[in-house]
Amino acid sequence: MKHSIRIFAGLLAVLTLALCLIACSSGGKDGYYFQTNSGVKIVIGDTDEVVTAQLGTPISETSSASCGGFEGKDYVYTYKGFRVSTTPAKNGQIVCKIELTDDSVKTPEGVYIGMSRTDAEAAMKGKTGESVGGNLVYTADGVKLQIVFRDNSVAGILYVAQ
Repeated sequence: MKHSIRIFAGLLAVLTLALCLIACSSGGKDGYYFQTNSGVKIVIGDTDEVVTAQLGTPISETSSASCGGFEGKDYVYTYKGFRVSTTPAKNGQIVCKIELTDDSVKTPEGVYIGMSRTDAEAAMKGKTGESVGGNLVYTADGVKLQIVFRDNSVAGILYVAQ
């Protein structure tokens, strides 16, 4: 069972990285976004300068050669409770993925890691979403909010380009 969960988590990470690498167009400002506990709003498609200047020094930063079609590097900035991934695009280095990593942060709708499926669905009531592989996916203005479940609890929350 643990091996299956690791394989699923690995496949999910590869899928979201692939989406991140092809996310060269900016997500709209009216779509889904993440807001930190300190009030910083992060939107898929934002430039990394704006985001990193507002967030301050990350806990860690990693980089790798980009394979998304533009010269440069992909970066992952880790902060308490979330990660922000960026990739080179035609309009500069942009945010391509936001991943919530623990229950110290939540979506603007109130969804957080560890929340029950029933409560997460109630928090998203009124939003149009679809069930994909047992998970929930909400799309608005070029941004997907993916809520991943394991054992009827929220196990992951991702924002990626549509």
